[in-house]
Amino acid sequence: MPGLMLKMPSGDRIAINGAVIENAGRGARLRVLTPDTQLLRLRDAIDPTDAQTPVGRLAYAVQMIVVGEHDVEAALPAALSSTAQLRQAFVAPADRSMVEQIGGLLEERHFYQALRLLGQLRDREAALLGRLQS
Repeated sequence: MPGLMLKMPSGDRIAINGAVIENAGRGARLRVLTPDTQLLRLRDAIDPTDAQTPVGRLAYAVQMIVVGEHDVEAALPAALSSTAQLRQAFVAPADRSMVEQIGGLLEERHFYQALRLLGQLRDREAALLGRLQS
């Protein structure tokens, strides 16, 4: 059966199309069957104070689209412009490939998947910035 499978431990919260849902019982497995549903596990949410780097700012902007705080039509051009800038900043082939994938996902309006890849790119950015500061 197609769809996105979510595992939610007790007390876990998720925002689906802007509505916050909490698992009040034991662990649960949910399958989201509706295509293009915008969701965000709140444990993965980025605090605005943590969005201080180029990748962090882009991830936060995409997060705001996912939770319905930013209008897609208004926010998407800036997000795509940010990916163009990231293409120039990341020079390693694997990093550039990830930036290309993120740009493609944003163009296709697959924001959750883009946000997941942005999480990986944030880790890579942190490693690179850590080397520069050492």
